[in-house]
Amino acid sequence: MKNGKHYRAIVLLAVFFTTASSTSAVSGGVAASYLYNLSNFTGIVPYNWSRVSVDREKNEIYVISNGSVSIFNERGMEIYRFGDDSDIGAAADVAVDNDGNIFVLSYQGSSAVITLCNFRGEAISRVELKDLPSGQSGFSPDRMVYREGLLYLVSLGLMRVIVTDVAGNFKAGYDIASIIGLEEDERADSGIVGFNVDREGNMLFTVPAIARAYVVSPDRTVRSFGKRGSAPGRFGIPAGIVADAAGHYLVADTLRCVVIAFDKDFGFLTEFGFRGHGPGNLIGPRDLAVDNGSRIYVTQLRRRGVSVFQISEK
Repeated sequence: MKNGKHYRAIVLLAVFFTTASSTSAVSGGVAASYLYNLSNFTGIVPYNWSRVSVDREKNEIYVISNGSVSIFNERGMEIYRFGDDSDIGAAADVAVDNDGNIFVLSYQGSSAVITLCNFRGEAISRVELKDLPSGQSGFSPDRMVYREGLLYLVSLGLMRVIVTDVAGNFKAGYDIASIIGLEEDERADSGIVGFNVDREGNMLFTVPAIARAYVVSPDRTVRSFGKRGSAPGRFGIPAGIVADAAGHYLVADTLRCVVIAFDKDFGFLTEFGFRGHGPGNLIGPRDLAVDNGSRIYVTQLRRRGVSVFQISEK
């Protein structure tokens, strides 16, 4: 999996040959039920492996696709879009702070830039990275997460994370591959796919090459879980990962076409979705986000858009 094209080809073949059934699940003290897909006034928006982010204060959902950003309300209807004719570049990711300020990670040519925008997506200022350690001056992130005044900037392929404040001042750096014990040649063949940050500031990420999910605390304490397999609770190709308000970990499995729920001690609870074309089925799920209402947003392949599920205690 040395690049995105190889990864995508493997996933497409794997999903094609994978079969399962069911659209919702109840097990292990957790219930998951399908609600709807994100839509506009013409129907379901047919996104294909988009990136999704949530404004936790307003429970608004941001979907990044083809360089533009669409905003949906908590009922799943599109209310605004920006970036189509913007001078901020092709958007790759979005993060929203507690005051509703929008940070857009975009590309202008081959260079990654971070732009602070107002609620209309209009550029206010450029966020320049400052005081980076030696050797990090050329750092180019392709994933960004906001959490409690901090921006987590991630190079998924290099498996490196830089943490700054919202003004771009360096706060911490993490060499993920070294922290989890990978050798340099293993780094080149691995890479991160899913990345998120929970309420305690723990970094959550998946490494599909070794079928593992990780939780790394700010002090670099490492916990991990997952085993490869096709049985319930096992990983085929783990991708997006989030933690909800109740402390459940949820992992999208692109190969098995499910979202798998684990408890805070990584015990398997349930899984839902499954390959199919009915309401609540999933095709190649990839990115995940969760709002304060324990609704989980799942991106997928084949222009299936973003499916929304409700997670609740039994």
